[in-house]
Amino acid sequence: MTQPRRALAVSVITRVVVCGIAIGIGVAVAVVLTSTSPTAARVDGGDQTVKIRSMQIPLEPVAREWRGFGTVRALDSATIPAEVVSTVVSVPEGIEVGLPVSAGQVIARLRDYDYVEAAARILEQLAEVDAEVARLDTEERVLVERRTVANRDLELSEVDLQRVTEAAAKGAAVDREIDAAEQRRLTARRALITLEELQSLIPVRRTASTARRDGLLATHRLALEQIERCTVTAPISGILSEVMVEAGEQVAIGTPVARVVDPLRLELRLRIPASCRGRVRVGDRVVVNRTVTADPIDAAVSRISPIDDSATRTMTVFVEIDGHSDRIVPGLFVAGTVHEGDSEPRSVVPRRSVRNQRLMLVEDGRIRSIQAESLFTIAGERPGSGLRDRQWMVLAEPLPDGASIVIDGSRVLPDGISVEARSATDPDEQNTPVGSGP
Repeated sequence: MTQPRRALAVSVITRVVVCGIAIGIGVAVAVVLTSTSPTAARVDGGDQTVKIRSMQIPLEPVAREWRGFGTVRALDSATIPAEVVSTVVSVPEGIEVGLPVSAGQVIARLRDYDYVEAAARILEQLAEVDAEVARLDTEERVLVERRTVANRDLELSEVDLQRVTEAAAKGAAVDREIDAAEQRRLTARRALITLEELQSLIPVRRTASTARRDGLLATHRLALEQIERCTVTAPISGILSEVMVEAGEQVAIGTPVARVVDPLRLELRLRIPASCRGRVRVGDRVVVNRTVTADPIDAAVSRISPIDDSATRTMTVFVEIDGHSDRIVPGLFVAGTVHEGDSEPRSVVPRRSVRNQRLMLVEDGRIRSIQAESLFTIAGERPGSGLRDRQWMVLAEPLPDGASIVIDGSRVLPDGISVEARSATDPDEQNTPVGSGP
């Protein structure tokens, strides 16, 4: 039992000694490195004057800008559908994507045999109805003549009955002769009633024939319309953007045949933040940018959607664009900036002068930094500034009118340091590249 305990004690002591030596070596190395490290030189900037570039920021009327994106579409466009069930017989030459077409020009021809035959059958039925109407006219004339004869026959039978009755009263005729005369009068009366009934049915039969004829005429007009629909034509003038059928294809009602667009009248559905509702109005200026480097296109708001998109928190304004320049085409995704019609005094500073939402002011030859929050940005040169910058920031809180700021916000200048400000409009300073400091 004594031997194992002694071995355990030796092991523990050995480990403690090794750990102590390792820690001692580490501490010694740290002390040596610390004692031999170089010491940074201290610079007292209290009396040192730093040269900077500055500019005065006047309060100027600036219209707020709202940036958005949207897709251009043609105001005048038409997808031409098939209006009958048929087969494409032919597509004329020149009906190709990208080629112009005029209103009424034939796009495709469909097989019209079935509709031509249907129209012919209707014409035959119309001839049958016309013959029936003519027969009714003849029957009516004959019935008038027969009724005249029947009336005369009735008159004669009544006269004969009267004579027989008078003769019987004088004893010159027997009862059998009276019955025979009465029978002849009833027969004449029955014949007259039958003729009157037939004559009264003539107008009813004529009305039914006329109604049938009108129905056949309507069906015939529809058949002729179906024949015309077998010739598919362009409803508007423009350029073919799609041709969707070929000869031999079967088409149904509503099957798209071709699409025509007029690229001269375009409209941009521009989505901008919904927070600008009530500030943007019809007629406000819109600058459309096709790409970053392309020249902007000036336009104006023509319509405003009354509904906001809750998912994207945007509203839609519609901008009409002249497409004669061929710079904008339907389907193009572009950026647009809406300029409010009302302007307010605001401070516009170079975007590079703000760093980490801090802006350095020059007051009495010393630096004072303030919080700077961007309201919106402006792209493009501002000739009156004396700078070649194209990115500008409009501050949410305006600066005092004529405040002087440090142009290069990337420089680290503590508050209170003395500076020598040089104006950006000086000839020597104007030759300094954008973004460089003195």
